Amino acid sequence: MSEESISKKKKRRKIIIRSLRILFTIGFIVFSVLFINEVLIQPYKLKKAIDKARDLYHTPLPQVNVRSGPNIEVDNRINTPDDSKISVAITPTPDPNRDEKGRLIKFKKLLEVNEEVKGWIKIDNINGENDTKIDYVVVQSDPKDPEFYLTRDWTTKEYLKAGSIFLDSSSSVERNTKNLVIHGHNMTSSDDMFHYLLEYKKLDFMKEHPIISFDTIYEEALWKVFSVFITPGNDDKGDFFRYNRSTFKNHKDFLEFIYQLRVRSFYNIDDIDINEDDQILTLSTCSYELANYRIVVVARKIREGEEARVDIDSIKKNKKILYPESFYKHYGGKAPDIPSSFEEALQEGLISWYQPINR
Repeated sequence: MSEESISKKKKRRKIIIRSLRILFTIGFIVFSVLFINEVLIQPYKLKKAIDKARDLYHTPLPQVNVRSGPNIEVDNRINTPDDSKISVAITPTPDPNRDEKGRLIKFKKLLEVNEEVKGWIKIDNINGENDTKIDYVVVQSDPKDPEFYLTRDWTTKEYLKAGSIFLDSSSSVERNTKNLVIHGHNMTSSDDMFHYLLEYKKLDFMKEHPIISFDTIYEEALWKVFSVFITPGNDDKGDFFRYNRSTFKNHKDFLEFIYQLRVRSFYNIDDIDINEDDQILTLSTCSYELANYRIVVVARKIREGEEARVDIDSIKKNKKILYPESFYKHYGGKAPDIPSSFEEALQEGLISWYQPINR
């Protein structure tokens, strides 16, 4: 082999080695950037967004002195033969707890940051301690981009892996839809967002957290949990249960929906009755029994004058849970022998949680 050939081979080897080093360096830089973003930047941005919301919401607003009684406006013009009486106009006193649009003043600072704020959700234990980390602002994007906040910071609207807690596009706090559906990521790495909803699979946790606080920008409310179940998040498997419905055709349709929520639940909670006039709250996040599964927690709004407590001893495990078909195909077993509809179950005397409204 000639010296020229050997020289060419050495040059090619150097070029290959140099190219590999460059590729390795580029790969290392890309990996480092992604790693830093995942491990440092994204958690920092998430904490910043959460802390800002909590600071704005939980910091009391300055007290505003408002006169009690109606405002009285008096026209003190000089009397004339055609105007011999003082004109008195009585106008109602503005509600000091609401703005000119009827929204609760406690949301004022949040709304100044983002007009798409719709409420605040919080889950404490029965001792009033927030041991779930669920204490978040709830937002809602334009219906044309319903999942915008799935990967967006509620303050800057920039990309955020954990996203924000957001109201389903079919739900409305303005129209006060029958079912208010809220979504959030399950951040297993940090236990943030809706991760703690998975704990509702445990009976002890259910008994310790039977009540949810969800205040909309118009109304404060507490909600009693009555159903916890798993389901596919879409119809890819052909067995999707439309748990995210917000409106219903009539009372019969609503009660049938409630029945389907209950037969799928891990628990029987007959202490919490439901009727045609009730409103419900649905929380949803990822679960991992199968790909694209969700855990869903549903609660009924506490009525006016109703005590904000649940008889936790009445919470029992459901021995006849109706799982999705895809669950049985993967794990085995079969659907329980139960009535297929609310009407059928009612006729068989199996419904103890419903009391008809006397109109």
